[in-house]
Amino acid sequence: MNEAEQPEETTRRVRTGSTGLDTLLRGGWLHGGTYMVTGAPGTGKTILGNQLCFSHVANGGRAVFVTMLSESHGRMTEHLRRMRFFQRDVIGQSLHYVSGYATLKSEGLEGLAKLLYRSVREHEATVLVVDGLLAAQESAGSVLAFREFLHGLGVHNALAGCTTLVLTNRQENAADPQFAMVDGVVVLELQQRGLRAVRTVEVTKLRGEAQLLGRHTFDITERGLNIYPRLESLHRHPPQEKLDLERRQGFGLARLDEMMQGGVRPHCSTLLLGSPGSGKTLMGLHFLECGARQGEPGLYFGFMETAPRLLAKADGVGLPLRPAVDSGRVVLETRAAVESLPDALAHELLGLVERHRIQRLVLDGLEPLLQEPLEPNRAPDFLTALLNVLRSRGVTTMMTQQTQVLFGPRLEAKVEGVEGIVDNIVFLRYVEFRSQLYRMLSILKMRESDYQPALREFSISTRGIDVAETFESAEAILTGLARPLNVKTKRSRPKKAVRRLPSRKRSRS
Repeated sequence: MNEAEQPEETTRRVRTGSTGLDTLLRGGWLHGGTYMVTGAPGTGKTILGNQLCFSHVANGGRAVFVTMLSESHGRMTEHLRRMRFFQRDVIGQSLHYVSGYATLKSEGLEGLAKLLYRSVREHEATVLVVDGLLAAQESAGSVLAFREFLHGLGVHNALAGCTTLVLTNRQENAADPQFAMVDGVVVLELQQRGLRAVRTVEVTKLRGEAQLLGRHTFDITERGLNIYPRLESLHRHPPQEKLDLERRQGFGLARLDEMMQGGVRPHCSTLLLGSPGSGKTLMGLHFLECGARQGEPGLYFGFMETAPRLLAKADGVGLPLRPAVDSGRVVLETRAAVESLPDALAHELLGLVERHRIQRLVLDGLEPLLQEPLEPNRAPDFLTALLNVLRSRGVTTMMTQQTQVLFGPRLEAKVEGVEGIVDNIVFLRYVEFRSQLYRMLSILKMRESDYQPALREFSISTRGIDVAETFESAEAILTGLARPLNVKTKRSRPKKAVRRLPSRKRSRS
């Protein structure tokens, strides 16, 4: 076997402690590499460094965390106590904290370098984190001296099999020599978007490796840094699928399913578009209950109505949703849309789909996912990527979106561009006629499928949703504008209206 035929050696990786960051790095840090994390104070650098150390020792490694600041180790570990990854019993055993500030001050870069080499060797460290590199840079006599310090640290630790992470303040100059001396650069930022502050991370350099480009959002919780890679960067290509044009998934509403030739196609996406109270959520619950009866696990993921309210809603119209929920065939999940990250919600949704092996999904409310703090014009790409990954996992998706017009046929949705992305659109609306409100539905679009486009009246009562057999009841009502023809007379000037009233004439006789 010649050299070209030899199998390629698998590259060893060191997990970062953050699943999302591992995804951005295509698996984690390269074993023995030197990496830099930059960011302004408060962006999460120190937490990320500790997250790496505790995760590494939990998997059998050994780590050293060197501080260059005057803050005591006791105070830092006190701040870390609320983190789930924090384990006090490993400190002094497989994880060691070392202060380099005094050495740097008294002996300079050369003394600091010796301290770092000695710490790695004595503690047999496979991970080294140096927090506060800016202090070392400022104490260097020249740019060349600082570059030699970084180069020596990288070479020594690579030979020792130790992965190194250096943490420093944000450097605005992309040509700064320190960036050239490391194998990768990760930038943490805290951006202001309106009244909100949004944390972002970007891998700007990864030597010899591919990474997910662009900025990605993250938050800091008791789990540490939770990074949410943009769906567009993960799922850029449409899934390969085999269309099943014969099979249908219905709502369990005979006349609505009849309008759809039996229901929607498997793995497609449907938008229930309508004004508040028009019946979107209830139709979604019908879709889930119908699937549960056919052995198809369903998930409701919404932002307003809690599980007890949804069950009460179903009970009120005679929909037997409660047994499906009790048996686990339907899962009801509600999230507060306040101060939430769309990417975080999307990743949580996909996690629930995977965990419960969902086949039918009702996403009740697109607005929290597709509005702030998404970047401008990102919503169509974000939704396309989300639907692609749901389709690839065999999920049939039902989404709801509110219109801005309460009455009438105009389609003024709060989020633009969705209509061209989804496969099917069902339009629900109110129609006012002679001081009464009527519910109407129509199918505006169904890809790869025939359907009945006629307007149908429907009602919601304690007996459930009742869709009219034909379009005849709806035909008597003009599309959202139906009023008696003498309405204009009522809007004319008062004096003319009074003279035309027959009762007035009788009073004069």
